[in-house]
Amino acid sequence: MIKLKYTLLLFIFITACNAQIQWQFNKDSLITWYYQGGDEFSDDKLNTNYWSDWFGWARSIASNKEQQYYTKYKNHFLKDGKLLLTAKPQDIHERYVDWMGDNDSIKDGKSFDGFNKRKFTYSAGMIQSHKDFQYGYFEIKFKIPKEKGFWPAFWLYGATPNEEIDWMELKTEKPDKIHVGRHCQKKADNYKKTLFGKKVWGDWVKFEGSLTEGYNVIAGEWTANYLKYYLNGECIAITYVDMKHPKKLVANIAVSSDGGAYSPGPRKDFKDTVNFEIDYIRVWDRNSSIAKRTVKSSSIIKEPVVGAEEIASSSLISRSKMHYGNKDLHENEGFFVSLMPQSGSKYQFTVLGKNIPKDGTVILKDDSGKIISGSTLKYGITNFDLLPYQGSVLKLTIKAFGKEANYDINVN
Repeated sequence: MIKLKYTLLLFIFITACNAQIQWQFNKDSLITWYYQGGDEFSDDKLNTNYWSDWFGWARSIASNKEQQYYTKYKNHFLKDGKLLLTAKPQDIHERYVDWMGDNDSIKDGKSFDGFNKRKFTYSAGMIQSHKDFQYGYFEIKFKIPKEKGFWPAFWLYGATPNEEIDWMELKTEKPDKIHVGRHCQKKADNYKKTLFGKKVWGDWVKFEGSLTEGYNVIAGEWTANYLKYYLNGECIAITYVDMKHPKKLVANIAVSSDGGAYSPGPRKDFKDTVNFEIDYIRVWDRNSSIAKRTVKSSSIIKEPVVGAEEIASSSLISRSKMHYGNKDLHENEGFFVSLMPQSGSKYQFTVLGKNIPKDGTVILKDDSGKIISGSTLKYGITNFDLLPYQGSVLKLTIKAFGKEANYDINVN
């Protein structure tokens, strides 16, 4: 059973600044990440100006033998500040590609793969960003259902050329495993071959914990030289590859079939609805000049307004030799700290990672330099309110590994 840790930092927190920021404290470096986009899913309706409901070229992936049809925003529900992408058994007779004719042929490579209008046995939900991203840090906080045969994923896709970065591909019957991978045109440094000589560009990572118990955060860093994959702030895989083309961000729940990709499929007698629950998706960049510095004032604070919010803890126990590499690649890894506005004078403070030093501290001072409060850094998520300090400029200082991050917060 996964252990849930609840964190209530022992001081009154920051508020009402309109900036979003994240720090990555490593033993040998301090990196600042600036918010570039994403969604807290706190409105009444999905932001269709930001998210599409399909890939733009198909409403399923026939080559994977997937069973679902991605509907036109009908399997997308916002509830309690979370996006629910649902999948359920449903007989559907629809076009595989919206803009093609009913009797047009679908091809998988050069092979005929049926006509465009076809039957599907499941409906499901997905989102794909209208915006293209190039490099950055991408994260999702989520929970998957306790069932067999479903295939939630969080990834980046660029159609030209056909490049793909899979931050996570999951099977709901494997709640303690994450499949990480990438598909690229150019040679990559690490892959494995099957018995028949086929190259495989991904691998399963096993950890102590469960993706069905509580909320977890999976993230990935994409640079011009490498990809890094994270679970709750801990690096679980690295791959060195040149992938420089812009890509769209995707979150979806597919339905596997027996004998298809990511087999098996759901139980034959399955008649229920499952939810891929997404609390937030956030995109960060090291370049402050392109950072999006505000959130919509209509955003609604997620409950609880003040206090700790549960976040699962996890521990990597099975390292993929192909992707993890030597331990010395990870010896300087640390942890992440992020600060996100919610609404009004409310904020969210998150600390994730396995290597949080015991002497790491966070201190808040008023505009005269007086310490309002302070605490050691603790793993988890905390929501807070600083309404009494409206009109002030507060200074946040975080110290760890001999490094210091300072941030001025204008309390509006």
